[in-house]
Amino acid sequence: MEFKDIQHTWQQQSEATKLPDFEPAKQQLTNLRKKQRITQLILGSTGIILIAFFFYISAYKLSGLFIGMLLMIGVIVARVFIEIRSQQKLRKINVLLSFIEFKEQLIAYYQKRKTLAFKTIPVLLIIYNIGFVIMSYYFYQYLSRGFFYYIITSYIVSFIVLFIFIRKQVLKELDILKGLQEA
Repeated sequence: MEFKDIQHTWQQQSEATKLPDFEPAKQQLTNLRKKQRITQLILGSTGIILIAFFFYISAYKLSGLFIGMLLMIGVIVARVFIEIRSQQKLRKINVLLSFIEFKEQLIAYYQKRKTLAFKTIPVLLIIYNIGFVIMSYYFYQYLSRGFFYYIITSYIVSFIVLFIFIRKQVLKELDILKGLQEA
């Protein structure tokens, strides 16, 4: 073998063993972390509003009202906790690992998110709706009919919008998981 052949072989090997570009992966993780922070902020704000409303209407005086508000606030607190745990797990993903190990960590992360999306979150939404139904009984008793119907209509519209948003996010995460599993 001549030097040119050795040099050519070495160059081909060094090109083949170049590290993959992790910059897109880092950027995607950064964007995902930002979205999780926004979700936490929205959920936290909702929780604060519900707690303020709880004291404003003196929900602790009526047991049914108390239970309804407690269910709604409990669901929001649980969702904030879930998102914080999810963000902690996302932070543990190491982008400096080999591509295969990095991909395996991402797949594991999205598998857990899939479990949340299809098992935990639907249960939480049902509990939240039960809390609202309990509250609506008291709204019907103590509010004017026009305002009561406004609250019910607003809740239904908000729930549909929220459902569409959650569905869109879940489908996006499922697409990412499918792409990772196929790659």
